[in-house]
Amino acid sequence: MTSQFMQLDGQDPAGNTVAGQCPHCAHQATLTCTSHQELEGTRETDGESRVARYLMALICHWCKKESVFLRLADRQWHKAHANRHVEHITTRDLEQVWPKRTPRELASEAPETAREVFAEGALAEAASAYRLAGIAYRATVEQIVKERGASGKRLVDRITALKDLGVPLEIVDAFHEARFVGNDAAHDALAYSAEEIADIAELIHEAVLVLYVQPAQRAKMSAQRAARRTAAKQPPVPPAGSR
Repeated sequence: MTSQFMQLDGQDPAGNTVAGQCPHCAHQATLTCTSHQELEGTRETDGESRVARYLMALICHWCKKESVFLRLADRQWHKAHANRHVEHITTRDLEQVWPKRTPRELASEAPETAREVFAEGALAEAASAYRLAGIAYRATVEQIVKERGASGKRLVDRITALKDLGVPLEIVDAFHEARFVGNDAAHDALAYSAEEIADIAELIHEAVLVLYVQPAQRAKMSAQRAARRTAAKQPPVPPAGSR
């Protein structure tokens, strides 16, 4: 089950308003489902559930632009009252159709090799090759850990050693999560969902923000303040032609 636009679950969502991130403006906004059409020939049976695919459109209240998703959902009948049954639709997965997904990028402050490996993982993620994306995101973490100078024979040991280098525990835990996903994909061919892979990518983004972007910003502001202090202590320059 996907956690994206969870308010869609229930009966036919056409006309309903949900909350979530708009693919166009990236705002956390409210969106209205303007269309929810089952694609003919996609219905199938999976155990006790019937599964179908829907083409769904959402319009953002913030930017007024419409997004299109392919929705994979379970369709089950639930008893309501007076022997009346109501169909309940539960989302399994959402694939963004429009606007076209653009690959993620790490901030320029991140180590170059880590940025290159992450970009390859982002291309795989955008192409729905989630096993390859998981492996690449694990490799990104390995490059960051290497750049930070952590020691240890295995990646698990080097990630854990980051705690002794002043890296926050939340980042250490996030790196372990990326390691788990990459290992599962490489060794067991385990396929995680689109949202689970996206979460790993976001964890790496947040780690880069803390480890590289924010320190660079603070260093820049410190240099600006130092330059301002130096300039303030300089004697005034006499007007041209004066003695």
